[in-house]
Amino acid sequence: MRPIFTEDARPRSAARFTRTLTALIVVLAVLCGLFVGLGYLQGPKLSKGTVDTDAVVGQSGQQLRLFVNQVVAPVNAKQVTITPNVAHKVTSQGGLIAVQFDARLKYRTDYHVRVSGVTSVDRGTPSTLEYSFTTGSPNIYYLDRGSPNDRIMRARLDASPPTVVYSTRRIQDFALLEGALAVVTLSEHNESSLDLVSLSDGAVEHVALPNHVVIQKVDAAAGSSTFGFTLTSTGDSIRPPYSSTLFTLDLSGSHTIKPVVGLNGKPLLVLDWEYMPDGSSLLALTHDRSLFMVDPKTPGSVLPLGQFNELGSISRDGKIATVSDAFGLISLKLDNLRQERLVPSPFDEGEPYLGLTEYLPGGERVEKLLSIEPDGIRFASTVALDNGKKSQVLYRTPNDDGSIQNFSVSPNGQYVAVEVIPNVTTSMSDGYYYDSHSTSTTTVFVDIDSGNVVKSVEGFDLSW
Repeated sequence: MRPIFTEDARPRSAARFTRTLTALIVVLAVLCGLFVGLGYLQGPKLSKGTVDTDAVVGQSGQQLRLFVNQVVAPVNAKQVTITPNVAHKVTSQGGLIAVQFDARLKYRTDYHVRVSGVTSVDRGTPSTLEYSFTTGSPNIYYLDRGSPNDRIMRARLDASPPTVVYSTRRIQDFALLEGALAVVTLSEHNESSLDLVSLSDGAVEHVALPNHVVIQKVDAAAGSSTFGFTLTSTGDSIRPPYSSTLFTLDLSGSHTIKPVVGLNGKPLLVLDWEYMPDGSSLLALTHDRSLFMVDPKTPGSVLPLGQFNELGSISRDGKIATVSDAFGLISLKLDNLRQERLVPSPFDEGEPYLGLTEYLPGGERVEKLLSIEPDGIRFASTVALDNGKKSQVLYRTPNDDGSIQNFSVSPNGQYVAVEVIPNVTTSMSDGYYYDSHSTSTTTVFVDIDSGNVVKSVEGFDLSW
């Protein structure tokens, strides 16, 4: 029988295999070239984007990171459009484009980012990349006094109900820190105690204080591990050990209180004080009406800023402080100490008296205005937005029956939280010897752009 495969058939079979393999390689090469060409013609594509929607409303300098399906040519800030508009910086490397936001973004807001003219490193067809995201709603904390216990509450600026974070008797004040609350309580003898409460597990740490003291003027910078307060000795001593003496405590350190010292190396005795927004330093108005900027962590870092009667507020960007002298309010630029006398812009309600004032990042001011009622006896209090040309109402109590006690602007300048007594004729004090409030005190949240009330809570002493 003849063999199926002869010696002559083997070379012909191998030749056919070689030709087939060669043809396949050519086809694959053509397809690869086609796909490369299509990619070149279509331009880069966005693979994904990442952004921390909570961090962007809490801190400036946060980033949106856009990942592209190929290495791209350098991208600059002019190629990036953000709606709503926010100042930004752009860096790019390889297939990554990073958009850094110069300011905090608005809460609960849809943002759309458009990057135009994006090309590969070979300068092929330009593409437009688009990415959208919605920012988060921040946690806000406030104090709600009641019976039998007072409560520190946490809420958001949406429809969700508030929750209890910590509850105990006679809470005098509190400060919000990174991962913890500093809680001041009053004893039956009106002396203060200080506790640190963990926000993760509720653990409580008692802080050692000198005997027979009261804590007042508690403050902390947002997201900081450091807070401060004043200590004043109780009793009737002619020379008390502490008299509005300023102290700080750093959670990253030994958890012991330390005095803030002035130019003479002695502890500062203050009428008022406040942390700078970034927490790096503080402003302190001393008993002799001297205003200083102090870095508590750097010995000798004490900068005199002038003589004033009162310290008002510090703008959220840390550039301007409002102070007052015998003639009224003054804006003080903290970089060059330039002063400007403040008066309210024209107001439909007549010529009001100017009270607490806080600058917004764009230069507008939120102001508390007092105007005389037609009966010539009562005052109507208003929170207004002053753009330098006109003051317009942001909030006033219904029928002008209430009183505006205080306000604070959100860190991103989007909302103003207004602390009000809804009706002064029916108001009753909670009876606290220090830091007393009306039992009906309510905090109302107003959108600054629209003037709409977005939420209200029963309580006060708000921390953003």
